[in-house]
Amino acid sequence: MKLKTIWTMPACTLREKLHRTGEWSMRGIAHRLPARLKYWVFIDVGAANIRSDEIVPDVRYTEILQRMER
Repeated sequence: MKLKTIWTMPACTLREKLHRTGEWSMRGIAHRLPARLKYWVFIDVGAANIRSDEIVPDVRYTEILQRMER
């Protein structure tokens, strides 16, 4: 979603617009991070959110993201 779209939506509250703007900013920053840093963040999130009884190749990426703390 573009920033202009976020701020011109009449149905959104100010709080929702601020939240969406923050998420838009974080996506932009994450997109510009070096690939090596993205890789290690991915590994760290996976290691922190996989259970000890799971086999690594069998766990789906979406499951790990759902377990991740917000």
